[in-house]
Amino acid sequence: MTNDALIDRRHFSLGAAALAASVFAPAARAESWAVPSTAPIQPRIRALYDRSIVIDALASPSTWNVFYPAPGPLTAEQLDNIRKSGLTAINLTVGKPGTLIETVREIGLWLRQIELHPDRLLLVRRHADIAAAKAQKKLAVIFGFQGMGMIGEDLTLIDTFADYSVKIMQLTYNDKNALGAGSSMPEKEGLSALGREAVARMNARNILVDLGHANPTTALDATGASSGPVTISHTGCRAVFDSQRNLPDPVLRAVAEKGGVVGIYLMPFLGNDPIAPSKALFMRHLRHAIDICGEDHVGIGTDQSITPIDISPTYMAMVRKTAAARKAAGIGAPGEADGPITVPELNSARRIELIAAELDKAKYPISTIEKVIGGNFDRLFRTVWHV
Repeated sequence: MTNDALIDRRHFSLGAAALAASVFAPAARAESWAVPSTAPIQPRIRALYDRSIVIDALASPSTWNVFYPAPGPLTAEQLDNIRKSGLTAINLTVGKPGTLIETVREIGLWLRQIELHPDRLLLVRRHADIAAAKAQKKLAVIFGFQGMGMIGEDLTLIDTFADYSVKIMQLTYNDKNALGAGSSMPEKEGLSALGREAVARMNARNILVDLGHANPTTALDATGASSGPVTISHTGCRAVFDSQRNLPDPVLRAVAEKGGVVGIYLMPFLGNDPIAPSKALFMRHLRHAIDICGEDHVGIGTDQSITPIDISPTYMAMVRKTAAARKAAGIGAPGEADGPITVPELNSARRIELIAAELDKAKYPISTIEKVIGGNFDRLFRTVWHV
């Protein structure tokens, strides 16, 4: 497996090798960031976390978001963090929008990683595999797309990738494709006629329609077009922070009313507090989503590597170079280079347990916490996948 084989969807044609070669120099200034609390987790929260189905609706066991360290076969540290995390399942992005061959290649590479580490990883082919992973103390890996530009206008490829166990398909990335308009596109643009056909085909194949990265019009159009529940696997609340990557309340509410689930991420688009988003700011987004959607329709989609980020000067230099390259390629979003691509206080393999503890401090009942950390997404998967 080559080092560039597992580069995530954000780096698909940005010259990753040249980028990596140019970045290993000290950043212009030293920076310090908040770190996760070392305070002990309350026993009732630790017990809840250990017994619950815990789902991250967008994550990776490998390098994620920024080409540092260089991605490749899973390392001993990454494998150890899979076990430490306590996660039951993740939605793992495979493939790169606009690149069909690389999508097929990346699926093959991940199938090989799962085969190489059967004590850690289990591919999800049906809903029951999530419970099986929990019982066997493995990580259930759900194949998903972020953007479907790679299929062009050939909707038969939806069936092909369904046969490859791709269970979640996000219609767009930040830009526009044949199916609809992403978050960087004007809101007068929405789901195309072909996009409506794609949603119907995904419904017929029991594939979960994901509206992450869609603009509000596309998201509302697709929610209305779908015959079943949909998801926004990873987003923030525009009412809390006005970013094009966050979705407004009418979209959040529509997804909930359709029976879907909204995942809140740990991304810079949550806002600046004062530079990077804080744990308190993340909780404002999460609590707002619960208020708008209801406790049965909110989850977590961190958009992170399971392994915590090393927030070093070298890493921050790579953040800035990656953001510049993405902007040049037309797939960037404002705020990507403001700080680390994470919430520093939640930069832990057990970040969802830390979120559970924060919900407990906010006086949410245990039953609600269990839903938010995975129960809601588990129910949604069972509803959409049927088997």
